[in-house]
Amino acid sequence: MKILFVLNDFFPNQIAGTEVYVKTLATILLDKSYDCTVLIPNYNNNLDETYFVDNIKVIKYAEPSIVDRKLIMGKRKPDGLNNFLEILKNENPTIVHFHELAGSNGITLSHVVETKRLGFKVVFTAHLASYTCKNGALMYQKETYCDGVINNLKCTKCALVSTHGKTLKTSLIYSFSSFLYYLGFDTTKFDNSVGTAFGFPFIIKKLKADLNTLVTTCDKFVVLTNWYKKILLQNGIAEDKLSLISQGLPSDAIVKKMNCKTVLPLKIIFVGRISHFKGLHLLLDVCKRFNTTQLELNIYGKDNNDAYANECKLMIDEMPHVHLYNILPSNVVLQTMANNHLLCLPSTFSEMSPLVIQEAFAAGIPVLASNVYGNAEQITDREIGWLFNFNDRKDLENKIQLLIKNPALIDTAKSKIKPVKSFYNVVSEYQKLYNQILLAV
Repeated sequence: MKILFVLNDFFPNQIAGTEVYVKTLATILLDKSYDCTVLIPNYNNNLDETYFVDNIKVIKYAEPSIVDRKLIMGKRKPDGLNNFLEILKNENPTIVHFHELAGSNGITLSHVVETKRLGFKVVFTAHLASYTCKNGALMYQKETYCDGVINNLKCTKCALVSTHGKTLKTSLIYSFSSFLYYLGFDTTKFDNSVGTAFGFPFIIKKLKADLNTLVTTCDKFVVLTNWYKKILLQNGIAEDKLSLISQGLPSDAIVKKMNCKTVLPLKIIFVGRISHFKGLHLLLDVCKRFNTTQLELNIYGKDNNDAYANECKLMIDEMPHVHLYNILPSNVVLQTMANNHLLCLPSTFSEMSPLVIQEAFAAGIPVLASNVYGNAEQITDREIGWLFNFNDRKDLENKIQLLIKNPALIDTAKSKIKPVKSFYNVVSEYQKLYNQILLAV
């Protein structure tokens, strides 16, 4: 069986959750005698390229599109779409497995639709919540949980507040855009930012339509979590189109765990991108309130050297109990985690199913995380970890203070952590799904 994995980027240029997921899936399937190839865009290039990552063949199709507003808004198809389809026909895979869509010159809904039109079997795995939420956060106006149901005006208001804040400007844009929506006047046809702002209800309407097209086009739409499956069902997606394959850990490393009692300073580890979405600024701000005898924070993250990362580094330089290290090689992640007491994941958006939580549990340490969907599904609060209120520095501080005063709570949580699911089980579930699709009439 030949599987063609399609995504926007891949190793070595991009190494994040989706890329690691695909690489692990392809590697294990290759060992099981599957033929696996990865197909990604060759951005700003008129030529196709081929290279290998370990034994995985990676094809970059020519994608010369110049990004403009029409491309970003989905008003025109990427220039490289025909190149994509030609490679698809030449490779002739048994199943085309998409893992993400982009809003401009990457993989788009058109790629999925045209793939199906050519008669290929199509699987899509959703790694993000952006297919039902324009902001991808699923936090209404950055304050409260959103139920995930796409509503043109509600989602417009949330998107505008998230961009401009709760200002008079936001209220005026929302009022006028709502009025134009009721009149049926779509200003997104104008190629400017004003047309986009006043046409936002139509952008949300397109989001819902695109979701329906995406799911109905695919033979199966894979979700990684129960919470996102529920949101899709609430948006009218047929249950028989959905397949739940929960996250697994792509490592069988043997970890030497800390079996001694937890003593101060409380050793907290942060692993992930240094970006606003990961919420490192919240954790750093809280760490200012503790000293070296109480707490030690070890940060292992990818530094993009942008304004946010530089601001974080300035904060780190002022705190002797906070240490910044380079991103961890995959073969030492679990052991490094095991040398700490607690993982902190202060996400400022609803991640789908953060793998770092599973890594922490495999390393034998509990997790302190923001109370968003992807974290809450994996963490039983006050049993194998703790959840703090979304974007709430004070609540995060209170949780850390609680653990400093009662370090035995860490030991109790450790004793309740259960073995994590292996990625080999994930692969077995995909094998069953692939076979099911091929056997379907």
